[in-house]
Amino acid sequence: MAEVRLRALILREVDFGDFDRYLTVLTEYGRKSEILYKNARRGKKQNPAARQFCFSELILSERGGKYALRDADLVHSFFSLAEDIERYALACYLAELAGAVTGPDEDSPAICRLLLHALYALEGKKRDPALVKAALEWRVLAESGYAPDFTECGVCGQPITQPPVCFSVHAGTAADDKCAARVGGYERLADGTLRAILHALSAEPQKVYAFAMSGAAKEQFCRLGERYVQYHLGRGFDSLQFYKSIAL
Repeated sequence: MAEVRLRALILREVDFGDFDRYLTVLTEYGRKSEILYKNARRGKKQNPAARQFCFSELILSERGGKYALRDADLVHSFFSLAEDIERYALACYLAELAGAVTGPDEDSPAICRLLLHALYALEGKKRDPALVKAALEWRVLAESGYAPDFTECGVCGQPITQPPVCFSVHAGTAADDKCAARVGGYERLADGTLRAILHALSAEPQKVYAFAMSGAAKEQFCRLGERYVQYHLGRGFDSLQFYKSIAL
């Protein structure tokens, strides 16, 4: 039985049997793993570093590709998110989204960094939760191979040299106004929407959420980000529905 040490963010916890618990974690290298935490609910010595939304140093036993928790040391907890049901619900959705685009066989370190900085942004209460959500949606899809193309018109192939710029969620491409009108299926982007999307796609992970916007451009940025996720991943999220049911 091998010993494994790693840093990971705990995305989810599910009770199993009378005393055990399964932890779904995202390692700092961006791999999603399932870990058995035996006797997690037995007695009074439960480890607070092995709970949802803890970024912790984990000591694991590995046998046959399966992991069991030996110990955990806390690096940072996001327990304060539970004090605000809206931000907690959003954090659950962002964690579920990150889990949906990662797996046990391929490193995606940017995904872990982006999620951690999103949780820091929600914890600090200095960023608009709706913008944190949309920025992560755009960037996570880009990091997962669904990067939208704004470099040229997706219809005629020519560079787009002046606004307005239109965008198709289904095609994942931009188009100039004339081509978009000709083929249909494209939506004209407000200037603020385009700037926000390009920022979310290109900024360093710690700066992805460092912007503000309002009005129609904000609504479009958030709406298209959510649609882009659902269309290209081909699924919905229960945690998203819960968040939307309570969001102000």
